[in-house]
Amino acid sequence: MASAIRAGVARPVTPGILFDFSGIRTGGGVQLALNFLDRVFAREWPGVRLFVLLPDSGELARYPLKIPASHQLHCPSQALRRLWFERTTLQWFIRANDIVVIKTLFGAGLPHGPNVTSVVGVAYPIICYPDSPYWHYLPWRAAVLQRIKNAARRRRLLAADEVIVETLVMQRRIAAHCRLEKSRVHVLPPAPSDYLSPPPRERAGAAPLTFLFLSGTSPHKNLWRLPAVANHLLNAGMSGRFRFLVSCDARAFATQLTGHASAAAHFDFRGAVASRDIQSLYDESHVLVNLSDLESFSNNYMEAWKANVPLLVSDRDFARGICGESAIYCEPHDAAQIAKCMLEFIHGNIDTARLVANGAERLRRLGSQDMRMDRIHAKLLSYAAGREAWCS
Repeated sequence: MASAIRAGVARPVTPGILFDFSGIRTGGGVQLALNFLDRVFAREWPGVRLFVLLPDSGELARYPLKIPASHQLHCPSQALRRLWFERTTLQWFIRANDIVVIKTLFGAGLPHGPNVTSVVGVAYPIICYPDSPYWHYLPWRAAVLQRIKNAARRRRLLAADEVIVETLVMQRRIAAHCRLEKSRVHVLPPAPSDYLSPPPRERAGAAPLTFLFLSGTSPHKNLWRLPAVANHLLNAGMSGRFRFLVSCDARAFATQLTGHASAAAHFDFRGAVASRDIQSLYDESHVLVNLSDLESFSNNYMEAWKANVPLLVSDRDFARGICGESAIYCEPHDAAQIAKCMLEFIHGNIDTARLVANGAERLRRLGSQDMRMDRIHAKLLSYAAGREAWCS
């Protein structure tokens, strides 16, 4: 072999597949990424070597990878450092390791050369909803910065060989607003997390009725509407009959709840919750509320279906397309309407058993994490086989 190399005879090398998780630091994407990573290393990958790009902070950064340290990279989170990293260290890493396929779980993709196939999973509804009410409530400076970021993401997506989305609504919108050929955009629904189980028994109907808000405080999540919603419920005589269980820090609401001691007493702030600890919040809750203006396929929906918790969600095309008859719908920017829907739950006027049953049916239609991974596994191996790398 050594003499063949000295003579300049080409020798085959084992191509590499790079799994990109660099854009996933917080939120529901972390839970999906953890489930995905668990399955990547539970499978055989004949004829290829595996490499992983993780963020430099958050839950994923601490994942115990089952590959050599030389097969791992951590991407800086600071924007300018990330840009430099992507143009220098990452490109060297791709060439040095004969990486021929990059699979971005969620993001806009990575810069790459013509000999690399890029398969990008997209869960950025913000880039294809110019008509969303979200933009009306965003401060103008933040809106300008977000539009610049969106334009950069769209340019990245145009360089992808294949784009994977979670719903037909996203497929239609991505193709229309990002100028992507629809034939390059494929739908692969998500699968429910393994970190959640159905409750062992029926929930007690005791007061207070607990409404779970499982999200961060990004503007599009609309949690800033909650103090006004709480005041509407108090004005309706519901003191002590409801609780808002929120997975963020109380400091995020400090200004809005100042001077509203009665409303504040109905909030239970738990801070950020690790993906593997999410079960405990569902076990305490009676209704899952998602008031977001922008979602792809929220983890909240699948989690609630699996935990037998009814849903109260935004009246938006993505939510109706995903949740169907498993949810009650409200306008997320109308605090009075949200409170009215909550009153119906508190008074027992909603057939929650029907909502839960419809959610269970929708859950059955989704594949398991293993089934989803099998499809991705076959696709990536096929791409790698079609782009065999050789060196001299």
